[in-house]
Amino acid sequence: MQAKELLMLLLKSINKIQIGVDMRNNRFCIKKIIKKNSYITFEYEVDGEFKKYFWMGEMFNIDYENINIEEVPDSIAVIPLVANVLPIIWLNDALLEVPELDKDFYKCIKKLRRSYRKMLPMCKFKGKIKVEKLVKNKSPKNDKSATFFTGGVDSYSTYINIKNENPDFITVWGADIDWENVDGFKKVRDFVSKIGESEKVNNIFVHAAVRRFIDNSELEKTYLKVFNDNWWHAVQHSIGIISLAAPLAYIKGYERVYFASTYTQRDRDLRHIVCASLPEIDNNVKFAGVKVIHEGFENSRMDKVKRICDYSKKIKKDVPLHVCYRSLVGDNCSECEKCYRTIVAILTEGEDPSKYGFKYNKKVLNEMIKYMMKTDKDYYLEKLWWIDIANNLKSKKHLNRYQKDATFLYDVDFIKNFDVENSRVK
Repeated sequence: MQAKELLMLLLKSINKIQIGVDMRNNRFCIKKIIKKNSYITFEYEVDGEFKKYFWMGEMFNIDYENINIEEVPDSIAVIPLVANVLPIIWLNDALLEVPELDKDFYKCIKKLRRSYRKMLPMCKFKGKIKVEKLVKNKSPKNDKSATFFTGGVDSYSTYINIKNENPDFITVWGADIDWENVDGFKKVRDFVSKIGESEKVNNIFVHAAVRRFIDNSELEKTYLKVFNDNWWHAVQHSIGIISLAAPLAYIKGYERVYFASTYTQRDRDLRHIVCASLPEIDNNVKFAGVKVIHEGFENSRMDKVKRICDYSKKIKKDVPLHVCYRSLVGDNCSECEKCYRTIVAILTEGEDPSKYGFKYNKKVLNEMIKYMMKTDKDYYLEKLWWIDIANNLKSKKHLNRYQKDATFLYDVDFIKNFDVENSRVK
């Protein structure tokens, strides 16, 4: 064999290998959906190089506590698993095989992928989904709604906005509070249950392995620098959590499911946002005729805090909040940036943060002042939110004792300390 022929043969072999590597035979095949009482468990196979992103010893399962879901069609019951693996499928050009799927959800997948591509143009969103049977589902409608509720600023503000609908509260264990953190979620459960009882709202708790069946450490190795954000926040949490409502919507007959916004149009205009929860993502999720609504995109975080404070004064009751991600036991540490930001926002409304679930005293105030005088602040949008808080205080003509505690904001050089361009304290 001549050298040229040998070279051509070698190149063909390399091309075949490259095609194999590109495709990697990445395949996620859902084999069986098992429904028993309140539990949904799944049997599935994962093949190819992207298998490293899944914990095969920790399969995906869900417990809809005290709610029998056996009558939910498989085409609906499978949605939470499909939604949580979709970003991995897309980014790894994989094949997702599903026995049957709700037709509305199947149709929305193209729109979702288009929104992800727009948000992350540096990534290729490929992959295919193969469904053996599409099913047109129609759940019984009863003009009922539900909202995902954590007791944080965003979700509480959303609840106040839709209170007239008397929505069910859906609280997920396995998202912010780890799947195995029993004590931490007990605090959250007790906290949210008290709010539900006070508001005469039905509490629903969903225990879901949304962050356990995948290997976050492997995903972070691959994508952290690409997204400049973590996997959960950047691509998974929105459709991953919203999808958990699909079986509930079918059983309860929801017409609307709300998911509270984090950002605003202003935030987006000032900085490109990488976040799994945006209007063009959440509002495009569909299943069994249910409408999903990304709520509050027009409101800043300061707007939401003001709404909550006004609501507390209107009902003449304390409104405890749970905003802290740093604390692992389900309460507010009152020492992190997010706690400080919420405490000071409440102060500018002339309210006592102790009425809203925070530790507040002179020591906490002094620590906040030290923090604000530093120059090593974290994230751009959080800096803008601090400026909103300062502007809210400056808009007040007469200050009470709590607002006076926040006047240290007058001494903060937001341009120097926060390095924010095109933003000024008014």
